[in-house]
Amino acid sequence: MECLKPEPGTVIADLSTVKCAMDMLLPNQEFQKSCHATADKVYLFLEGSGEITARNGQQIEPFDAPMQAYIPASTPYALTNTGKQKLTFVWALAPNEISGEKSRSDRTASVVMLGTEKGERFPESQKIRGGMLTFPANTECDYHSHDGADEVFFFLEGHGEVDEEGEVVHVRPGDVVVTLAERKHKLRSFDDPLVMWLTVTPNQVPSHTFYQQLDDGSWKRTTPLQ
Repeated sequence: MECLKPEPGTVIADLSTVKCAMDMLLPNQEFQKSCHATADKVYLFLEGSGEITARNGQQIEPFDAPMQAYIPASTPYALTNTGKQKLTFVWALAPNEISGEKSRSDRTASVVMLGTEKGERFPESQKIRGGMLTFPANTECDYHSHDGADEVFFFLEGHGEVDEEGEVVHVRPGDVVVTLAERKHKLRSFDDPLVMWLTVTPNQVPSHTFYQQLDDGSWKRTTPLQ
């Protein structure tokens, strides 16, 4: 497990289930027109102003960060910085689509814009789940893992720690942690709420696998296999 503090141009994760990176656009700059054939894409806009233009005629209002966007597979769109300052964002593509794969434009699909309030989550998808999550102050979740699914945490507010099978890293705003599939982990907030944006890819059932620690220190899975 590694704790990163990414800057624009940093690749956060490059896995089969997800590619995640931080990028930025200068004023009036346009992100390459995109249409991913088999992958959903999500954005977390951190600072600046922008506009997403869907190629299916969907009208989307300009936005100011912080904001999220969910773009389902095969949706043609373009992203433009409409402000006077840089537009900084994190994006995740799930799964990590093979370069050069032909895109099939789906003009019935729609871009979904989401706020960053507590509980704002991506629409239901088999490819990805996540969005905003807040741990109240001095809160700890149970040790768990995700069957066949990788998880990316981007921490926005507060301080806390991530424990992955006994390896502990302290996190603060701007930090990113990636936990791989089947790796047991838990999070704990300190004296202030811990606010994060996360992705889990793919969206598997069960969503979480829990464990019981035995007297000899080993762990026993308590979540039934699907």
